Amino acid sequence: MDSNTSGAEKMSPPVENGLKIELKRKGIHLFALIIPVGLFLFPASFSLPLLFSVTVLFLLVDLLRLYFLPVRGLFLRFFSSLLRPHEAYRFTGSTALLLSASACTAGFLCLNRETVLLPLQRIALFYVFSFLILGDAAAAVFGKRFGRRKILGQKSVAGSVACFITCLLIAGMSVPLVHPTAGFFFPILFTALLTTFLEALPFRLDDNLLVPPVTCPVFYILIARGGLA
Repeated sequence: MDSNTSGAEKMSPPVENGLKIELKRKGIHLFALIIPVGLFLFPASFSLPLLFSVTVLFLLVDLLRLYFLPVRGLFLRFFSSLLRPHEAYRFTGSTALLLSASACTAGFLCLNRETVLLPLQRIALFYVFSFLILGDAAAAVFGKRFGRRKILGQKSVAGSVACFITCLLIAGMSVPLVHPTAGFFFPILFTALLTTFLEALPFRLDDNLLVPPVTCPVFYILIARGGLA
């Protein structure tokens, strides 16, 4: 067996599928809510450079971890319990989420041909990433605890239901403050369903990379064409 391969295998994170470790992972994952909240509340002159800078930093750390064994060993020593098995040799969920947020934001900037996000674009980013972050967390936790009936491979009915309900709860608590119009109901409902469906698909691609590039333009088109500006 190749020495590099055997060394890498020795440094693989242990497989921990218990509810306790899932709660720990998702508890830390909730810090990512600073992305949609920051993009919605703060001016683009502050939030965009910060988002892109943090994305580059996380990407650099992940590349060093993936291609330099000493860095990988040091990283796994401190964070192995928080990684899923596949993340040992792929981008972490945090890096994937930041890449997705940066890509969606950059797409809006290219559409606008300026370095400013339009109000509806900020709303779209807020809901798409809030749905993903909190919905995915609910799906993972409830799926571990109650997910006996499986759908589409590894995902469970309980997890998908929890994801959808969480998305609706987010909307119910925030829509009156963000955009209190009756026409907002269908875009919210459709995006919640789409997020739940995509989260349940058995793709090997990370949900953080798969979901926002689909749901973000769809949600934005729905609210823009619905005359909600």
